[in-house]
Amino acid sequence: MITIVLSLPIINFCGEGLRPNHIGDLGGVPVDMPKNLVHFVAYDGDPTFGNKREHPKPMRTYDSKINSFGFDLRYTDNTMLDTTNKALKSAYRRDNKRNLGDNPWVSVTVNSGDRVTVPNPVHRIGYGTLNPSKEAGPVHEYERLDNDQFGLEVYAPPNIDPVTNKPWRENRYAEDVFIQRDKTGQIITHIECSNRDVPRPPCTQFFNLGPQRNLSIKAHYSRYNLADWQQIEQVVRQHVLGFQKTS
Repeated sequence: MITIVLSLPIINFCGEGLRPNHIGDLGGVPVDMPKNLVHFVAYDGDPTFGNKREHPKPMRTYDSKINSFGFDLRYTDNTMLDTTNKALKSAYRRDNKRNLGDNPWVSVTVNSGDRVTVPNPVHRIGYGTLNPSKEAGPVHEYERLDNDQFGLEVYAPPNIDPVTNKPWRENRYAEDVFIQRDKTGQIITHIECSNRDVPRPPCTQFFNLGPQRNLSIKAHYSRYNLADWQQIEQVVRQHVLGFQKTS
C-alpha cells in the first residue's frame, strides 16, 4: 500500500480581507457586521480621513474598538441595502436619482469608541444647538414654538432678517429643530431639518441606544418623511442591535 501525502497551502481565513464580516467591540458589545451591508468601518487608532496609515493594519478581534461605520436602509419595508443584491442596488440608485420628496432610503452613521466621550451624546448635541454661541448668528438661534409636531418639541429661528425683511426661518441656512425628552428633561432624540425649498430637504436625526451602549446614531432622510421619525428610529435601532455577536 502506498500512502500519498499532499502538501496543501494553508489559508488564513481569519485574515481581514477574507473574513466575511467586520468584527469588533461596538459600544461595549462584540459584533459581527457583514461586509455587504456596512461601509466605511473605522476603528480607534485608524488614521483620520485623508491621512495615510503609518503602521500595518492590525488583525481585528472582538476587542477592537469600532468608532464609526455606516449603512443604508429602506425604512418602509425594513430592508438594508445589500451591495451583492443587484436588484436592490438598482432600486436604491433609481430612487435617489428620481429625487422625490418621499424617498424611503435612510443613510445611517454610527459613532462609538473614542468618538463618544459622554454618557448621553444626543443631549449634548441638542443642548449645544439650542444654546449656540453668539458667534453663530441669528439664523442659528432658536425659540420654542407654541405647537408640538409629531410628538416633538419644535424650535425655530425667531425674528426678521433686517437685510431681506424676511423671517430668519426662511434663510437658506435655517433649520427647524425637533426634540424628544425623557422624564428627567434629557434630550434623547434630536432632529435638525432644513427649511430650503428643494425637492428633498434633508433631516438629520440623532439618538442613542440607551446607557448600556456607548454609541450614538445619525439617520439622514427627507423632511417629507419626518412624520415617520419613530418608525425610522425603530428600524435603525433594530439593525444596529442585530449586529451583536450571537455565538
